[in-house]
Amino acid sequence: MPPTALQNLYCTPQDLYEQNGINAAQLSLDDGNIATGQTIQTTSDSPIGSTTIACAALQYPLLAGSNLVFQLAGMPNPVEATLSAVALAGATSLSVVTTVTDIPSGAQATDNGTNVWLGGLLLKACKYATEQVQIYCLPRYNDSALATSWSVNRWAIVLGSRWLGKRLRRALAQGTDDDYKEAMAELKNVQNGLLQIPNIGTRTSGWPYCDNMTLVDYGTYRKLRVEPVISDQENTQFPSCPDWGSYAYLGEW
Repeated sequence: MPPTALQNLYCTPQDLYEQNGINAAQLSLDDGNIATGQTIQTTSDSPIGSTTIACAALQYPLLAGSNLVFQLAGMPNPVEATLSAVALAGATSLSVVTTVTDIPSGAQATDNGTNVWLGGLLLKACKYATEQVQIYCLPRYNDSALATSWSVNRWAIVLGSRWLGKRLRRALAQGTDDDYKEAMAELKNVQNGLLQIPNIGTRTSGWPYCDNMTLVDYGTYRKLRVEPVISDQENTQFPSCPDWGSYAYLGEW
Protein backbone atom coordinates (compact mmCIF):
# COMPACT_ATOMS: atom_id res chain seq x y z
CA MET A 1 0.00 0.00 0.00
CA PRO A 2 1.53 3.37 -1.02
CA PRO A 3 2.13 6.08 1.60
CA THR A 4 -0.61 8.63 2.19
CA ALA A 5 -0.30 11.64 -0.10
CA LEU A 6 0.86 14.83 1.63
CA GLN A 7 -1.35 17.89 1.31
CA ASN A 8 1.62 20.29 1.44
CA LEU A 9 5.35 19.99 0.78
CA TYR A 10 7.59 22.28 2.83
CA CYS A 11 10.27 22.46 0.13
CA THR A 12 10.42 21.85 -3.62
CA PRO A 13 12.70 19.79 -5.91
CA GLN A 14 14.05 23.11 -7.21
CA ASP A 15 14.99 24.13 -3.63
CA LEU A 16 17.06 20.94 -3.22
CA TYR A 17 18.63 21.28 -6.67
CA GLU A 18 19.78 24.81 -5.89
CA GLN A 19 20.89 24.03 -2.32
CA ASN A 20 23.12 21.11 -3.31
CA GLY A 21 24.52 22.62 -6.48
CA ILE A 22 24.38 21.20 -9.97
CA ASN A 23 27.43 18.97 -9.51
CA ALA A 24 25.99 17.35 -6.37
CA ALA A 25 22.62 16.45 -7.88
CA GLN A 26 23.20 16.24 -11.63
CA LEU A 27 23.75 12.85 -13.22
CA SER A 28 26.42 12.05 -15.77
CA LEU A 29 25.77 9.97 -18.86
CA ASP A 30 27.46 6.90 -17.36
CA ASP A 31 25.55 7.01 -14.04
CA GLY A 32 24.08 3.51 -14.20
CA ASN A 33 22.43 4.30 -17.54
CA ILE A 34 19.57 6.06 -15.75
CA ALA A 35 19.86 9.48 -17.41
CA THR A 36 17.16 10.12 -19.97
CA GLY A 37 19.61 10.95 -22.71
CA GLN A 38 16.98 13.11 -24.42
CA THR A 39 18.29 15.31 -27.19
CA ILE A 40 17.39 18.99 -27.20
CA GLN A 41 17.49 20.51 -30.69
CA THR A 42 17.13 24.21 -31.50
CA THR A 43 14.54 25.19 -34.10
CA SER A 44 15.71 28.74 -34.81
CA ASP A 45 18.83 30.88 -34.46
CA SER A 46 19.58 32.36 -31.02
CA PRO A 47 21.96 35.31 -31.41
CA ILE A 48 24.43 36.38 -28.74
CA GLY A 49 22.65 37.99 -25.79
CA SER A 50 19.53 35.82 -26.09
CA THR A 51 17.61 34.81 -22.97
CA THR A 52 15.37 32.27 -24.71
CA ILE A 53 16.15 29.38 -27.05
CA ALA A 54 13.49 27.88 -29.32
CA CYS A 55 13.65 24.08 -29.43
CA ALA A 56 11.75 20.96 -30.39
CA ALA A 57 9.21 19.84 -27.78
CA LEU A 58 10.91 18.39 -24.70
CA GLN A 59 10.24 14.76 -23.83
CA TYR A 60 11.18 15.23 -20.15
CA PRO A 61 11.27 18.30 -17.87
CA LEU A 62 14.39 20.28 -17.04
CA LEU A 63 15.05 22.15 -13.79
CA ALA A 64 16.44 25.66 -13.56
CA GLY A 65 20.22 25.48 -13.33
CA SER A 66 20.58 22.59 -15.76
CA ASN A 67 23.57 22.97 -18.09
CA LEU A 68 23.12 22.15 -21.77
CA VAL A 69 26.12 22.00 -24.13
CA PHE A 70 25.07 22.72 -27.71
CA GLN A 71 27.11 21.60 -30.71
CA LEU A 72 26.81 20.53 -34.38
CA ALA A 73 24.97 22.68 -36.99
CA GLY A 74 28.33 24.02 -38.13
CA MET A 75 29.33 25.36 -34.70
CA PRO A 76 33.13 25.65 -34.41
CA ASN A 77 33.04 25.02 -30.65
CA PRO A 78 30.48 23.66 -28.17
CA VAL A 79 28.47 26.34 -26.36
CA GLU A 80 27.06 25.94 -22.84
CA ALA A 81 23.66 27.35 -21.91
CA THR A 82 22.26 27.38 -18.36
CA LEU A 83 18.50 27.26 -17.79
CA SER A 84 17.17 30.15 -15.71
CA ALA A 85 13.70 28.65 -15.22
CA VAL A 86 12.00 25.26 -15.16
CA ALA A 87 11.14 23.81 -18.57
CA LEU A 88 8.23 21.36 -18.47
CA ALA A 89 7.73 18.35 -20.71
CA GLY A 90 6.39 19.53 -24.06
CA ALA A 91 8.01 22.98 -23.80
CA THR A 92 9.25 24.47 -27.08
CA SER A 93 11.19 27.36 -25.55
CA LEU A 94 13.95 27.40 -22.93
CA SER A 95 14.62 30.36 -20.62
CA VAL A 96 18.39 30.65 -20.25
CA VAL A 97 21.03 32.88 -18.73
CA THR A 98 22.11 35.45 -21.36
CA THR A 99 24.05 33.62 -24.06
CA VAL A 100 27.64 34.70 -24.77
CA THR A 101 27.73 33.51 -28.38
CA ASP A 102 25.39 32.58 -31.21
CA ILE A 103 23.57 29.24 -31.17
CA PRO A 104 22.29 28.34 -34.66
CA SER A 105 19.16 26.45 -35.62
CA GLY A 106 19.71 22.69 -35.63
CA ALA A 107 22.25 22.71 -32.78
CA GLN A 108 21.87 19.80 -30.36
CA ALA A 109 22.50 19.19 -26.65
CA THR A 110 22.10 16.01 -24.59
CA ASP A 111 20.34 16.07 -21.25
CA ASN A 112 22.79 14.71 -18.72
CA GLY A 113 21.22 16.44 -15.76
CA THR A 114 17.61 16.57 -14.66
CA ASN A 115 15.64 13.54 -15.76
CA VAL A 116 12.70 11.40 -14.72
CA TRP A 117 14.67 9.30 -12.22
CA LEU A 118 16.35 12.25 -10.54
CA GLY A 119 13.13 14.27 -10.54
CA GLY A 120 11.39 11.43 -8.70
CA LEU A 121 14.26 11.23 -6.22
CA LEU A 122 14.13 14.97 -5.52
CA LEU A 123 10.38 14.74 -4.93
CA LYS A 124 10.83 11.82 -2.55
CA ALA A 125 13.43 13.82 -0.62
CA CYS A 126 10.90 16.66 -0.27
CA LYS A 127 8.27 14.24 1.07
CA TYR A 128 10.76 12.76 3.54
CA ALA A 129 11.79 16.21 4.75
CA THR A 130 8.18 17.34 5.12
CA GLU A 131 7.21 14.38 7.28
CA GLN A 132 10.32 14.79 9.43
CA VAL A 133 9.40 18.40 10.15
CA GLN A 134 5.81 17.36 10.85
CA ILE A 135 6.94 14.90 13.54
CA TYR A 136 8.26 17.82 15.59
CA CYS A 137 5.87 20.63 14.63
CA LEU A 138 2.38 19.23 13.94
CA PRO A 139 1.45 18.80 17.62
CA ARG A 140 1.62 22.59 17.99
CA TYR A 141 1.04 23.99 14.47
CA ASN A 142 -1.38 23.35 11.61
CA ASP A 143 0.00 21.88 8.39
CA SER A 144 -1.36 24.77 6.32
CA ALA A 145 0.44 27.28 8.56
CA LEU A 146 3.73 25.37 8.47
CA ALA A 147 3.65 25.42 4.66
CA THR A 148 3.84 29.25 4.70
CA SER A 149 6.89 29.55 7.00
CA TRP A 150 10.38 30.40 5.74
CA SER A 151 11.88 28.71 8.81
CA VAL A 152 10.03 25.49 8.03
CA ASN A 153 11.18 25.72 4.40
CA ARG A 154 14.79 26.09 5.58
CA TRP A 155 14.56 23.04 7.88
CA ALA A 156 12.97 20.95 5.14
CA ILE A 157 15.66 21.90 2.60
CA VAL A 158 18.40 20.86 5.04
CA LEU A 159 16.72 17.53 5.92
CA GLY A 160 15.93 16.78 2.28
CA SER A 161 19.46 17.65 1.15
CA ARG A 162 21.01 15.32 3.71
CA TRP A 163 18.71 12.46 2.65
CA LEU A 164 19.45 13.12 -1.04
CA GLY A 165 23.22 13.08 -0.53
CA LYS A 166 23.07 9.79 1.36
CA ARG A 167 20.79 8.27 -1.28
CA LEU A 168 23.12 9.29 -4.14
CA ARG A 169 26.16 8.10 -2.16
CA ARG A 170 27.82 11.46 -2.71
CA ALA A 171 29.55 13.95 -0.48
CA LEU A 172 27.14 16.47 1.01
CA ALA A 173 27.40 20.15 0.12
CA GLN A 174 29.79 21.97 2.44
CA GLY A 175 28.13 22.92 5.71
CA THR A 176 25.17 20.52 5.35
CA ASP A 177 26.10 18.54 8.48
CA ASP A 178 26.32 21.72 10.56
CA ASP A 179 23.02 22.96 9.11
CA TYR A 180 21.43 19.59 9.93
CA LYS A 181 22.54 19.71 13.58
CA GLU A 182 21.27 23.27 13.90
CA ALA A 183 17.93 22.41 12.26
CA MET A 184 17.38 19.38 14.52
CA ALA A 185 18.17 21.40 17.64
CA GLU A 186 15.63 24.04 16.61
CA LEU A 187 12.98 21.42 15.74
CA LYS A 188 13.37 19.77 19.15
CA ASN A 189 12.97 23.17 20.81
CA VAL A 190 9.78 23.73 18.82
CA GLN A 191 8.49 20.32 19.93
CA ASN A 192 9.24 21.13 23.58
CA GLY A 193 7.65 24.57 23.43
CA LEU A 194 10.97 26.39 23.87
CA LEU A 195 10.91 27.99 20.40
CA GLN A 196 8.06 29.72 18.58
CA ILE A 197 8.04 29.59 14.79
CA PRO A 198 7.82 33.25 13.73
CA ASN A 199 4.88 34.74 11.85
CA ILE A 200 2.49 31.78 12.24
CA GLY A 201 0.09 30.95 15.06
CA THR A 202 -0.07 27.79 17.13
CA ARG A 203 -3.06 25.47 17.34
CA THR A 204 -3.80 26.66 20.89
CA SER A 205 -2.59 29.31 23.28
CA GLY A 206 1.10 28.95 24.10
CA TRP A 207 0.60 30.03 27.71
CA PRO A 208 -2.01 29.63 30.49
CA TYR A 209 -5.22 31.51 29.86
CA CYS A 210 -8.29 32.22 31.96
CA ASP A 211 -11.88 33.21 31.50
CA ASN A 212 -13.75 35.64 33.70
CA MET A 213 -16.98 34.00 34.80
CA THR A 214 -20.36 35.29 35.94
CA LEU A 215 -22.61 33.22 38.21
CA VAL A 216 -26.19 33.43 36.93
CA ASP A 217 -27.97 31.87 39.88
CA TYR A 218 -31.45 32.18 38.41
CA GLY A 219 -30.52 30.05 35.40
CA THR A 220 -31.42 26.39 35.28
CA TYR A 221 -28.53 25.48 32.98
CA ARG A 222 -25.11 27.00 32.41
CA LYS A 223 -25.09 29.06 35.54
CA LEU A 224 -21.40 29.81 35.04
CA ARG A 225 -21.00 31.92 31.91
CA VAL A 226 -17.93 33.45 30.32
CA GLU A 227 -17.59 37.22 29.94
CA PRO A 228 -15.52 37.37 26.73
CA VAL A 229 -14.91 41.13 26.77
CA ILE A 230 -12.85 40.94 29.99
CA SER A 231 -11.38 37.45 29.38
CA ASP A 232 -8.21 36.40 27.56
CA GLN A 233 -8.71 36.65 23.80
CA GLU A 234 -6.65 33.57 22.92
CA ASN A 235 -8.20 30.66 21.05
CA THR A 236 -8.74 27.58 23.19
CA GLN A 237 -8.99 23.89 22.41
CA PHE A 238 -12.63 23.85 23.48
CA PRO A 239 -15.47 26.36 23.04
CA SER A 240 -16.31 28.53 26.02
CA CYS A 241 -19.90 29.19 27.00
CA PRO A 242 -20.28 32.91 26.21
CA ASP A 243 -22.18 35.34 28.38
CA TRP A 244 -25.13 36.03 26.07
CA GLY A 245 -27.04 37.96 28.69
CA SER A 246 -30.15 36.99 30.56
CA TYR A 247 -32.46 37.68 27.62
CA ALA A 248 -31.05 34.58 25.90
CA TYR A 249 -32.45 32.42 28.69
CA LEU A 250 -35.88 33.92 29.15
CA GLY A 251 -37.37 30.44 28.88
CA GLU A 252 -35.66 29.53 32.16
CA TRP A 253 -37.58 32.05 34.20
